Amino acid sequence: MTHVPSATSEKTLDELRRVVVNLPTMPKNIVDDTRHEKVLSYVSAFIAQADPALMDTMLGEWAIFDILQVLEAACQFLVAIIENRSIDPLHHTAHDTLMDTLLESISLYKLIHTMMTDQDSERNRVAGLEFLWMVCSAKSDRGTAFMQHSQLFFTYMDLLMDDSRLVRSRTLDVLSLVLESTANPLSVLGKDITPSDAMDADMTDDQSQVDCFNHLLDSNVLSLIALTDSLKAFHVATTILDTMVKPLYQSSEMHGAGTQFKNTILSTVLWIIQALQESSAGDHDPNVFRHTEKIVVQGDGKLAKQLNQAGFQELVKTQSRAKPKRGAASRGGTLPKTIVLSALKALQTLSMLFPQEVEKSTAIGVVLSILSDTKLCSDQRVFKACLTTLPAVLKTKVHNGLLLDEQLFAGTMKTILGLIKRPASGSTSLRLILTAIQEFFTDKILGGILAREKVGQELANALGMKLYDMEWDVRDNVVEFIGNLFVAGGPDHGVEWALRNDQLEVIFQKLSDEEAYVRAASIHAFEIIMRDHRGWNGMHEKNLEERLSAQLPSLIRDSEAFVRRAVLEAMICLVSERESGVILMVNGTDLFVDAKFMSRLTLDDSDWEVRIRACEFIAAVWDHCLALDEKADYRVRAAKRLKDSDRDHQEDTAPPRPSTWWFYDIKGDEILVEASRDSSRLVRLASVETLKMIKASLDQRQDSFTHSVALNGAGAAYDEAEDRQRKRPIGDGADREESSSTPPDSNTTGQHPHAQFYAVICGLNFERLDATTSVEQLYEEVLNVERPEDVVMTESEKANDGNNILDCY
Repeated sequence: MTHVPSATSEKTLDELRRVVVNLPTMPKNIVDDTRHEKVLSYVSAFIAQADPALMDTMLGEWAIFDILQVLEAACQFLVAIIENRSIDPLHHTAHDTLMDTLLESISLYKLIHTMMTDQDSERNRVAGLEFLWMVCSAKSDRGTAFMQHSQLFFTYMDLLMDDSRLVRSRTLDVLSLVLESTANPLSVLGKDITPSDAMDADMTDDQSQVDCFNHLLDSNVLSLIALTDSLKAFHVATTILDTMVKPLYQSSEMHGAGTQFKNTILSTVLWIIQALQESSAGDHDPNVFRHTEKIVVQGDGKLAKQLNQAGFQELVKTQSRAKPKRGAASRGGTLPKTIVLSALKALQTLSMLFPQEVEKSTAIGVVLSILSDTKLCSDQRVFKACLTTLPAVLKTKVHNGLLLDEQLFAGTMKTILGLIKRPASGSTSLRLILTAIQEFFTDKILGGILAREKVGQELANALGMKLYDMEWDVRDNVVEFIGNLFVAGGPDHGVEWALRNDQLEVIFQKLSDEEAYVRAASIHAFEIIMRDHRGWNGMHEKNLEERLSAQLPSLIRDSEAFVRRAVLEAMICLVSERESGVILMVNGTDLFVDAKFMSRLTLDDSDWEVRIRACEFIAAVWDHCLALDEKADYRVRAAKRLKDSDRDHQEDTAPPRPSTWWFYDIKGDEILVEASRDSSRLVRLASVETLKMIKASLDQRQDSFTHSVALNGAGAAYDEAEDRQRKRPIGDGADREESSSTPPDSNTTGQHPHAQFYAVICGLNFERLDATTSVEQLYEEVLNVERPEDVVMTESEKANDGNNILDCY
């Protein structure tokens, strides 16, 4: 049998062949470390087809077994070499000699070194660093010994100055692992450390860490900063400082070493930020920017002496402002902003790991000076980094439940309020500012000050002005910020601030905003508020739940679909979360008990997501009504809610109408059955799941109504179920209402509405309905459609039969 593949299969086989042949040389991807496994799974899927021709091709022409065996053997061999070589340099055995011979024969060191120094291929350099990262990430003594003997990371400074950002980033990752996991990092970095020193006791390890930090600061960082005409070197020095922070914390915790370097690194980072900012500290609030005229680098090493020299910071500042001539910096000041980003990242890490040292510094003044630097903060990345770092730095001023410097916090909030009031602040800037304020609320002390002090009222006034901004997305951000304060698990002080400053009333006023996005955001904010018990109590005090429900009928008719979606979600929350469905019945001007309107909303709305939410609302009504019927105090609650309505209640002579009749008043049973035939699969899925849920609840209660109807398929109920499964009648709402099967009153038929609806549900073919909602079923139907090339063309042999036209079968 000869296999003749089509054009599509030839292309697929060619792609598969390239994957198989290149498998041994495929570099391991940095982001996805399961790339090889996915490739092998891809190959296995083809093998599982059991195509003889394909198997012959893979075994014969491609030699797939040889490729896989070589790949597996090479991986196992390399792991064996790294893990089985002796790590004791004083006891070199014959086994170690054999390992050295094997390494020389395969030229592993030379191969990786060649890849890491290949200036023509960024991919090779990254692949070599990826290999070193994997060895170091194991954090084993044998991996450290491999790094020492291979000398592959001796050129780390050259790699840090590479033109490729990806190479520099991966080099920093390897350097961080070396500092964290190696007892003697200098031996891996290629410095003069004797073998005996590398394997001494913990005290020697402690001293080795100190020597390594001294070398990085006084040799590497100093030499890079000394190149005042190279902003690239300045950036590399900043990234080295950032890389040292976490290993310094671990060293300080484990050995006690490195404590002397905390202030040196912190003050150097602040010195770098100050050297790159445009404006001077004297132009700002003295309460915030005091003592920041000149950053003094602490320490007694060479780095501190060099940076503290008179005029050196001014020299760096002048060089940083010079117009770049080539490379990435030719884009116009991009590189100085990148340096500030790296410095702010290091400062944020220092604030979390060494809060006491940061609290004693002038870090807040330095960060706020950048916020006031319009040139630096014109880049949203710098602006975001400042606002992300500011809460972390400010929290270091809180100690034992007390704010150590209240004037500093007042000056900080003055700066933030100035940023909010600034006319040039757009929606993106405002969102970043509000995110920082939300971080303040998470702190017990800072959040308490914002919630109770005068500064909280000033914040509310500033945000109130933004609610009348000409840009709708600015108004949208403010509304969203207030609503998110009530998210479950959110800060208590944020809720307290919102309630104390009457922010719920502010959101209510935006329900009538001219922009649909703002209206939808306001409704969504109320949904979040209603889910929170503190927010619900605040709404109840202001009678906002009644006023909101009175606004929903007009909003549900909004021309924008996302507004209607938000309204339905709020209605679901009222019914299911707060069990306040009676509010909708009373204040909804009979709209939400109108079967015709609910039918149009669920079946005829142009937006399928609105139709889904309408089905979910009907399901919430069902659950809500059943829960009310089962509560003993239903009569009292119903009478209290409906006492002002025009309905006649005779609770003394007859029980109240069952609350489940609300479900039948809106024809929820009929709507759900018709929605199961909706054109949208997701709408059908929502309706079918709701019908299944209702059937399960009726199964548990059928003893209370099955005595009034026979479920054997005979009678009007079953005929009604059969009629409902037919095609939906064409006509307006009135015709549909007349032709629909409305549950008759129990006084005229003697049947409970549950009995009739249960009969309808039992008559539904859920297996068929599930098939119409299954994605797999839809795919199968599409694949089973005959393609034009599969159609067989035949010609009739009978004379004049169809005038000899071609028939398609």
